[in-house]
Amino acid sequence: MKIILILIAALSLTPSSTAWATTSPGPVCEASWVDSARTRTVPVRIRMPEGSGKVPVILFSHGLGGSVDSGMLWALAWASAGFAVVNLQHPGSDRSILRGGAVRGAMSPQQLVSRITDVHFVIDELGRKGREGRCDLSRLDLSRIGMSGHSFGAHTTQAIAGQHFPMAGSNAYTDHRVKAAIAFSPSPPFRGSTEAAFADVQIPFFSITGTDDSVPLTPQIRPADRERPYRAMPPGGKYLLVLDGATHMDFNGRGDGRPAPNAHIQAVVIDATIAFWRWTLLGDEAAKRQLDADDVGLIAGDRLEHR
Repeated sequence: MKIILILIAALSLTPSSTAWATTSPGPVCEASWVDSARTRTVPVRIRMPEGSGKVPVILFSHGLGGSVDSGMLWALAWASAGFAVVNLQHPGSDRSILRGGAVRGAMSPQQLVSRITDVHFVIDELGRKGREGRCDLSRLDLSRIGMSGHSFGAHTTQAIAGQHFPMAGSNAYTDHRVKAAIAFSPSPPFRGSTEAAFADVQIPFFSITGTDDSVPLTPQIRPADRERPYRAMPPGGKYLLVLDGATHMDFNGRGDGRPAPNAHIQAVVIDATIAFWRWTLLGDEAAKRQLDADDVGLIAGDRLEHR
């Protein structure tokens, strides 16, 4: 009940110009799907909107040390706006590393590749499975898939959207089934040119960060550096939201026992991301006009850019 009240409070603060229709909560289903080709088990949490019609689907990838609980606020809001949401948990960079003290070691290229492959696998499974518990997966419109993530999950999202990496086979990371992406706390490349890394990100892409968006594990990435992916991507459907005073963990979405971001951050993120998903996955041109007009409840110090 407390979680629902938090979400309602956040939604009540969104600008009246939006007036997104909300739906009743649908079933929430949890499963652990086995990728036999990799002998790897990927936990998932699926939130379905109420109803029986076809709906777009959004995947969410957690940050380092996270779980299917990460991004909870965002997932609840998106499901209430009529989207199916699938939270993935990535073994090897999930909350299990917090117990073993292996956090820094989990920030490896090998773990990034495993995460990317998890996303490919889960999309495959969504097409193969007709049902998971009470969740009718035949309702999922797999021609309208969105991808999102926070921190290491943003890095995962960038790869799925088309980021190039200085390693063999990186062209295979892109999943062309994904039609739009949102990265919370995006990262520039650790090596090489930012322009070269993001030159082929053609799909609509929304970068969300804050003026205090830094983390001790990667002190070389300053808050301003998180704007670099947006500026390096080719124009067309690219958006950047910078919230004044927002920290790295404000974008975690209140999972894994983290404190909730303040009401303003919640409201703007929910309103802006729903508008983005409505435009990119539902073809809602009014939602695009709202984003282009910066009409998402910004206050002094916030910025919303598009190109």
